[in-house]
Amino acid sequence: MTQLLVAETSLAEISRVLYSPVTLLLYAVAAFLYLYSLTTTVGRRDEERARGRRAQLAGLVVASAGLAAHIGHEVTRAMAQDRLPLGNMFEFTSAMALVGVLTGLIYLQFIRKRPELNGFVLLAGTLVLASALLVYSDPGPLMPILDTWWRALHVTTIAVAAGIFTAGFVFNGLHMLRDTAERGVAAQQTAAARGSTVGAAYAGDLDQVADSNPGREDPDETTPEAQDEHDAAYRRALRAAVDPWRLALGTFLGTSTVSWVFIATPTLPIDQGVAQFLAVNIGMVAAALIARWFVPFLPAAATLDGLAYRTIALGFLGWTFGVISGAMWAEQSWGRFWGWDPKETASFVTWIAYAAYLHARATYGTRGRGAGWIGLGAFAVLMFTYYAVNLVFVGLHSYAGL
Repeated sequence: MTQLLVAETSLAEISRVLYSPVTLLLYAVAAFLYLYSLTTTVGRRDEERARGRRAQLAGLVVASAGLAAHIGHEVTRAMAQDRLPLGNMFEFTSAMALVGVLTGLIYLQFIRKRPELNGFVLLAGTLVLASALLVYSDPGPLMPILDTWWRALHVTTIAVAAGIFTAGFVFNGLHMLRDTAERGVAAQQTAAARGSTVGAAYAGDLDQVADSNPGREDPDETTPEAQDEHDAAYRRALRAAVDPWRLALGTFLGTSTVSWVFIATPTLPIDQGVAQFLAVNIGMVAAALIARWFVPFLPAAATLDGLAYRTIALGFLGWTFGVISGAMWAEQSWGRFWGWDPKETASFVTWIAYAAYLHARATYGTRGRGAGWIGLGAFAVLMFTYYAVNLVFVGLHSYAGL
């Protein structure tokens, strides 16, 4: 018995180290490599692109090592407690980060062939992993009522769907930033391009926007130096179109719609709650400002909009199945399929919010930027469901830590 406890303790310690600092550090380094490659492959000369491709390859290697360490964390934690690591908020957040990073990398690297965007997925994964440390708990057993096969099916499905929604949130946020930049540049163009964002297309295809930029000479007659200067000026214009102060304030206020729960959590001292509130908000603001700096190197807003739509549509299917399986689990555990418990109600509201996004995305009047705002709002509802209902409201799910 003593040897078993020692083994479980050792596994728990290995799991903790694999999570932090190993996975956190590897994700952060991979994000830096991919973001560096973005600036050296988009709109650059061949020699710079070669350097950027090498950075992409290094980023893929480091990201793969990070995924291996993350999976190792999940496996060793499961072994330390003899159950799936999906029994509390820390474990759920870790699984959500794993799914989000894995989904984003596979989708961008192999399906859409957009590896230059992997840095943003890894940056988001780093932030989610760091946020999980705010609700860390040691490995332990589940309450008997929760230990059914429905739990494994329901919680796994919900974690996968939430991870995919997180990747969709990243694409949606990038879409909104790029769209803002394109609109700002379009507003300064000549009457021939006024009212259109076509002239602010993908920065990697700057040749295609020559005719929509005033004073631009024919590219065949432009020297490489003049071309470089024009491209640099164009990128500066795109970045300047996104006001950093408005972005920082909007991100802080938007994050506050969810992060206030740390202040309101009854089990947290007020000073600790305020510290966590500020840590989450400042982290999100920093991520938004980093994304703003890379706006000139992003694909066109329409491309990012498509990435967000397809990702969220996949997550919506998973969430739908998760809500249904949750009702089946509730019937087995509590003798009823639905009881308007706070978590059940909030999960249903989250389903409605994402259904509204998908409907808006398919509707002409709200397609694009309008749908993007609804998508950001839907993610805020998802985070409210996760944090507020677990930490503030009292319900049948509260004891589960989920």
